[in-house]
Amino acid sequence: MTEPVRLSKFLAHQQGISRREAEHLIAKGVVRVAGEIVEAPFFKVTDEEVTVDEGASMAPIEPLTLVWYQPPGTPLPDPLTLRDGAPRSALDNSGADWLKVHFLSQQPLAELGEDESGLAVWSQNRGVIRKLGDDLDQLEQEYVVEVEGTLDDEGLKRIGFELCADIRGRKPKVSISWQSDTRLRIAMKRVPVGGIRGAVEEQGLKVIEVRRLRLGAILLGRMAPGEWRFLPVDVRF
Repeated sequence: MTEPVRLSKFLAHQQGISRREAEHLIAKGVVRVAGEIVEAPFFKVTDEEVTVDEGASMAPIEPLTLVWYQPPGTPLPDPLTLRDGAPRSALDNSGADWLKVHFLSQQPLAELGEDESGLAVWSQNRGVIRKLGDDLDQLEQEYVVEVEGTLDDEGLKRIGFELCADIRGRKPKVSISWQSDTRLRIAMKRVPVGGIRGAVEEQGLKVIEVRRLRLGAILLGRMAPGEWRFLPVDVRF
């Protein structure tokens, strides 16, 4: 039996590559120990067979954007916990593999209020991080508010005024309408974080849930609460 050695060190020697290149291949999920994919460069190997998948390349790993249906009353988790602890949505058309590296260094963006649910976003992509940081106010967001009670058109206008009350400069256009007897649709730019519930309740309606359906061009779609999906790398908000 040989002395245990880190997988990255073993692979670098075996393949005649640098330790950094070895770690890159391991992160891409193309290195197998005794036939099983191992994504940890510090994993110790002894006499096991170590192989690299045929056709594996040193091409860079694309940074990904992750969206999650945040259930009501659930705090934002570490994205890595979603990998094995939450279902991947059937709507995921990203083509991305189920790799640990895709869940690391994910930055939360355009966060929901504490009492809101729906579309939550993380990203590793610098362009997306910049877009949802510096340019967030330029993106329209759409919410549905589950309520109890009744309200006329003047009351809907007052909700709009309240949502814009603390916004300086030119006020954004606010679209508010009834989707059903118990559901309001609100679409606007520069959404005050956590402000929708208060603006609606001020008009005498009881709010059951505030759920974000859309952020820019990205839709929650028919995801179930708790499901997640990656976005294709070429998708734009």
